[in-house]
Amino acid sequence: MATREVVPVLLQAMCRQDEDAGDDEYNVSRAAYQALQLYAQCVQGEVLQPVVTFVEENIRNEDWRRRDAAVAAFGAIMEGPEPSVLEPLIKQALSVLLGMMQDDSISVRDSTAYALGRVCDCCPEVLDPEVHLQPLISCLFNGLANSPKIASSCCWALMNVADRFAGDAGSQTNPLSKHFEDSVKSLLTVTERQDADNQLRTAGYEVLNSFVLNSANDSLPMVATLSDVIIQRLEHTIPMQQQVVSTEDRILLEEMQTSLISVILAIVQRFEVEIKPQADRIMSILLQVLQTLGPKSSVPDVVFATVGAIASALEDDFIKYMDSFSPFLYNALGNQEEPGLCAMAIGLVSDIVRALNEKVLPYCDSFMNLLLKTLQTPTNQLKPAILETFGDIAQAIGTNFDTYLAVVGQVLQQASSVTTSSDLPYDMVDYIVSLREGIMDAWGGILLSYKGTPSITQLQPFIESIFQLLHIISTESNRSEGLMRSAMGVIGDLADAFPNGELAAYFRNDWVTALVRETRTTRAYSERTIETARWTREQVKRQINMSTGMA
Repeated sequence: MATREVVPVLLQAMCRQDEDAGDDEYNVSRAAYQALQLYAQCVQGEVLQPVVTFVEENIRNEDWRRRDAAVAAFGAIMEGPEPSVLEPLIKQALSVLLGMMQDDSISVRDSTAYALGRVCDCCPEVLDPEVHLQPLISCLFNGLANSPKIASSCCWALMNVADRFAGDAGSQTNPLSKHFEDSVKSLLTVTERQDADNQLRTAGYEVLNSFVLNSANDSLPMVATLSDVIIQRLEHTIPMQQQVVSTEDRILLEEMQTSLISVILAIVQRFEVEIKPQADRIMSILLQVLQTLGPKSSVPDVVFATVGAIASALEDDFIKYMDSFSPFLYNALGNQEEPGLCAMAIGLVSDIVRALNEKVLPYCDSFMNLLLKTLQTPTNQLKPAILETFGDIAQAIGTNFDTYLAVVGQVLQQASSVTTSSDLPYDMVDYIVSLREGIMDAWGGILLSYKGTPSITQLQPFIESIFQLLHIISTESNRSEGLMRSAMGVIGDLADAFPNGELAAYFRNDWVTALVRETRTTRAYSERTIETARWTREQVKRQINMSTGMA
């Protein structure tokens, strides 16, 4: 009953568009569109009859506002009703929607592109690559080329098209392959257009990212060609730094560099280890970009992400770049005024130490000093990641971590003393859960690096505090799956690292068995977490049996 009363009101409100409204301006028609989206998610199939009737009555109306509302309404209900119910409607409407990409009204074309994107995003299984892919790509690229104002909608739709037709990861071919080269060339042309504003360029490069990440193996030669073009474009931005005379110039240049480096990141992620022949050139230009940037720039974020991907791909071969790159990493680690950049740097340290293993040893003193210094600041958001990074460093350098074990152990003991209470705000409770997960990840990495070596006895002074924290975790309801998986790993590794019953008294506690059982039987947890808990159960059983026998 309510649907028959509410939905028509929303549909009429959607006809009250402001032709001169900016992209970020909120008005009645946009509010009504969002309300219709949410209503469709709530009432599902009940929304179809009034919306379909409205669409049929207005899709060819002479008033552009009613055509625009009709096509927007169709896109709004793509999430809610069952795809099997929507399928015949979509197949019937698709040719009409594709034709509306030629509408005289730019607002209608914009709404049509967005509606096509909604179809690809919410009901991808309805689309047949043999029937729908070619016309979808053609009309969206035509819209992108002809109307910069609708660039963001066209690009969002194209990214959804790429996701829909990607096929299985790493496949030899996929439905995109036959369109891949033309699509890349079109996007390269769009991003170089003289009349293109920064929004169009940014959107075009985002689509390139999506096409690269979803490319099949038979498209990799074209991805390699694209790599040369993008690196060359990035190289051309370096001398442009000298031409910056205003804040607006700097913002435009940095947005362009961010977009270009984002494409390089996608290429590195797609090629993985096969990026090695181009790694020298990529690292060279990334270092040049870092050298020319001013303070408070957003570009280092994507540079660091790309460097992390290169390190993961090259593994210990990445060592040849460390002397040149490490000063930038050190500066970011010590930059307390930009916590976002500092967080990226902390994550990058983890990537690098996992890639280099013991070869990272010459840089560890600087890493550890900077990380420990950052821990002393009041910026809580960085602390869980820093503790986790301690574990990554320990795994990378093995018992060479002896140098840092005493101070790190003390830090982890202090962090374990942070407790929750019923009157804490939610964000503080979430922080404590994240902090405990960081503590467990740190001990997990340290245990793995010492397990099976004579140095394992150096961990005995910290065992009591580890079990105290595990006991606290077992008694509290605020726990994440990540925390429970890390806790299971630590319990199992402790049992495995001390196989002769040295810690048997701890494992006899009923709460240990109960915590493992609870984690193992929680259906909401992933298979990875449950498998970890199963392995831990076997380790704990062995300890309990051993202690029983000793008794």
